[in-house]
Amino acid sequence: MGDIGAIAVAMSPCMRLYAYLGQQLALEPISENPYQAWIDSYSGDEFAALASQLEELADKYALMTENISLSYRYALSCEQDFFSAAYSRGKS
Repeated sequence: MGDIGAIAVAMSPCMRLYAYLGQQLALEPISENPYQAWIDSYSGDEFAALASQLEELADKYALMTENISLSYRYALSCEQDFFSAAYSRGKS
């Protein structure tokens, strides 16, 4: 089992990105949006607090080593790949 700092570092980019996206999408509601439940979940104060708590765990327990840095970069890369794939697919 990995340590809590490494896990928090690996999860942080996704959590922070989803909180941001949820908050931005909530700014201009669309009636009968099929994704409204997703937006409601990720735009709320509770989810933002979870993202912050995860970042606090990373700050507290993750030592800034090469492996931690690589884990964070890899997590960012996964998020970028996920959204790039969706964007590319939509352009076909």
